[in-house]
Amino acid sequence: MKAEISPYLETLKQSVKKKISVLLNNQTISKDAFDFHFKDELSLLFQHYYLESINNRQNYFGTSNFFRVFKQKYALQGIDGSHLARLEREKETILQLINNRELSELYFSFFANVRLKHGAKFVNKNLGSFFTKLVHTFMPDEFCALDNPIKNHFGLGGESFYIAFIIVSNAYREWVSENSNLMQQIRLELERNKAGQPFSTKMTDIKLLDLIFWYQVNEIG
Repeated sequence: MKAEISPYLETLKQSVKKKISVLLNNQTISKDAFDFHFKDELSLLFQHYYLESINNRQNYFGTSNFFRVFKQKYALQGIDGSHLARLEREKETILQLINNRELSELYFSFFANVRLKHGAKFVNKNLGSFFTKLVHTFMPDEFCALDNPIKNHFGLGGESFYIAFIIVSNAYREWVSENSNLMQQIRLELERNKAGQPFSTKMTDIKLLDLIFWYQVNEIG
């Protein structure tokens, strides 16, 4: 099976990398993105939460409502209290799966085809965006926090959330490695931003790309 799927994934990854290069040809896009994220009141509030939560295992285990707050801060929709309580009960297992890089097991055990209460009835739903944001929280150097607009932006609208997450994360890592000079310029742009500069040390290159593409999709269109 690996022989059949690997070329397919590689082709999609290379396509995303090319789109990253094209999209970042805009000389002002990183400045405009950082100006927005660190001036907009709601975005700035979220960035403060992000710094408090990223790779913070003490915060994860030290509170009894981590997942409820996480859902609210990331504006994740359609997740009922019962499933949030289950995640809270299973938080040790969840983090162990992340630490062991057993991401497919994590996804299928806790975020795929989840039975959720919706009004007076129950529905089955995949919580792909929730999954990617949680993995990013504890592996911010390796995996992106993907959402549907960016997934579609890179031409992956027809792919499952899990597959798109793996493709975009790998494309980001490779692009950063192959474009270190441009990545350095992007970080310098953040550090020139008076409000954004204090955030730089805890924001990985992958996070900076996420900030740029989120702005590009949601604010520029």
